[in-house]
Amino acid sequence: MLLEVLVSILLFALGIVALVGLQASSLKTTDDVQYRAEAVHLASAYMGKIWAAAVMNGAVAADISGKFETGGPGYTDFSTQVTAGIPGASQPTVTIVATNDQVTNQATGLPVTVPGATVTITINWVDRENNDISHTYTQSSIVSYNL
Repeated sequence: MLLEVLVSILLFALGIVALVGLQASSLKTTDDVQYRAEAVHLASAYMGKIWAAAVMNGAVAADISGKFETGGPGYTDFSTQVTAGIPGASQPTVTIVATNDQVTNQATGLPVTVPGATVTITINWVDRENNDISHTYTQSSIVSYNL
């Protein structure tokens, strides 16, 4: 009878230890998800600013290239938000490449050249609390006119 009680206490203790380990693992995952969500939010908000500038000014690639790329005047605030909002984040990189797509105008059936740009935003950070694991979030979008 005493042996059975000792075995049941041992199994109960192992279960408690396993639950504590699971809790610690879930806390690490929660931090990772929080920083990843912040990276998604910041990149999407910045992409929205780029889209707004392109729509307001009318000239897609010519207007947004110098202003919003890494080092441009529109980039400074974004970079500050990323490094302040995500611990261990380095300055993000933003590249804008001009494109000219050939599409068919549905109304006329004629080919039309549509100017645009491919915008890529990359945010890197190192999770120092979780064994210096490196993380990267990349968002890419084509900014162009709709026909």
